[in-house]
Parts: sequence; C-alpha cells; structure tokens
Amino acid sequence: PYQPDTLEEMTPLFYAVYHGCQAGRHQQALDNVFLDRILRGDEAHLLHKLGALGTGLSLLANFFEGSWTQPVPTLSPANQAWVVSSAAYVLRAIGRLADAMEPERAGAEADVKLEHWENAARSYGNLSELHLTLGDIIEATSAARQSIDFADRSGDWSRQMMNRTVLANAHHHFGTLADSASLFQEAERLQAESQPAYPILYSLQGYQYCDLLLTQDQPTEVLNRATQTLEWAVRFRGLLDIGLNHLSIGRAHTPGSPESATHLDQAVETLRRAGVLVHLPLALLARGTPHDLEEV
Repeated sequence: PYQPDTLEEMTPLFYAVYHGCQAGRHQQALDNVFLDRILRGDEAHLLHKLGALGTGLSLLANFFEGSWTQPVPTLSPANQAWVVSSAAYVLRAIGRLADAMEPERAGAEADVKLEHWENAARSYGNLSELHLTLGDIIEATSAARQSIDFADRSGDWSRQMMNRTVLANAHHHFGTLADSASLFQEAERLQAESQPAYPILYSLQGYQYCDLLLTQDQPTEVLNRATQTLEWAVRFRGLLDIGLNHLSIGRAHTPGSPESATHLDQAVETLRRAGVLVHLPLALLARGTPHDLEEV
C-alpha cells in the first residue's frame, strides 16, 4: 500500500529508506518515503499510531553522520534541523534523556537561526520538557518562556496553545499553582476558539491540566474531563493519548478502588504499547501507590 497501516506492510519502505540513503539519495528518501509514506506528515503514523519509536530512531539514523547533532549535509537546512529535533524527541521518548539533550538544544538553535518560528516553538517546548524530566525546573521555565515567544511569532494558534501548557506545567512543578492555572485556562481558551468541537484541552496538554486539578483536589472535574477526552482519543487511535486519559481517570478515582485499578492497569498497558517510555513511570507509580500504602 502507498501508506501502509502495519509494521509488516511497511517493511519494504524501511529498506527503501536504508538503501536510498546508502545510494546518497537522502533528500528523496526523506521526502518521498519516510515523511510521506511512513510518517504521513504531521500524523506521524509510525510513532503515534503504531508506537514504533525504536524503529523510527533506526530510520532517522540513516540521515546522520556520526553523532545525533551531525545530519548529512545533502539535506536542506530545514530538513537538517528537523531530523536533529526529531531524533532528540524520540531519544527522550524512549528514556535516553542524556543522549537527547545535545540534539534537542542543537535542533532548537537551528530552527531559530532559520527563523522557522513554529518549529522553534516546538523544539524549545520539547527542550523545556526534557529539562523538567531531568529535574531542572529553572531551565525548563526559561525554555518554556522562549517557546511561547516563538509560538507567538509563528502566529499558529496550536503552537501558542501547546507552548502555554508547557510553561503551565513547569509552574505546576515549581509550585506556583495560580500561574499554572492561569496559563492552562488561557491555552484552553485558544483551543476552544479555534476548535469549537473540542472545547477542553486533550492529549498531553489535557493530562497535564488534569494533573494540576488533582493537586488542587478536584477529582470530579478530572473525571468529567478525562472521560470526554478519552472518547476523542479512542476515536483517533492515539495510543499515548488513550494511556494518559486512563491514567487521569485512575488517579481521580478513590485509591485502591476497582475503578482506579482497572484504569491504571489500562494506562500501564497502553503507555507500554505507545512506546513513549518517558511517561510510563507516571502510570507505574500511580498504580503502585495503593499497594505500597497497604504494606506500610
């Protein structure tokens, strides 16, 4: 098929990327095979629908010379920045946090140099989340503020929305909850204006807002939100989104209850299938809490 649905059907295209790059046709292999037929553009089918991040990283490796900050020079400058940022994203997603830092920063700086503000906003948002995962909240906040600046320059509402939630999440972890809530509400307003059919935050942004709401002791609000966004996630078959919604619902139910246990089990299972290991510990810790408390 032109755009295969399964890994098995995609296998000839994986070989096409490898042999195309071995033949020095990196730009054609990227444009015509990897981006168009394997990832399906922004849909990122291989990563988001199939959860095959390891395969994605192996394919990306064909476009590098040596380290993850050295893309092949035959790619266009914009594509060089894209493969570096993409490699950093996948490295972070599969838990190779230290390996992700240098390409994450290099990709972000390249996007700024090219004045590709939408990509720069995405890259600095990813850099902020990487710093936050590593426990450096100050750097996470700084990168998040930069990401908002670039998002506003881009004029793209979705990036403006998403990058405000990046800063909101950093404020949550820093303990400035009022600032966090204000940014989440602003992001949700931007989404509701541009997507009236989806008036509440969903995907990772929705999970992060629910995380704040649980900190503020609002489990009923979380149940209402996550139940709705889970329906959307199932409709669009996003494994990460499905897993995060089950995690929100499981955490919002009474700890140790059958409802909580069922949703937390589903969260762990789905996040494993999604391949985004950086989020898996959240589900494992949530699922383990009632058992650990009983033992204590």
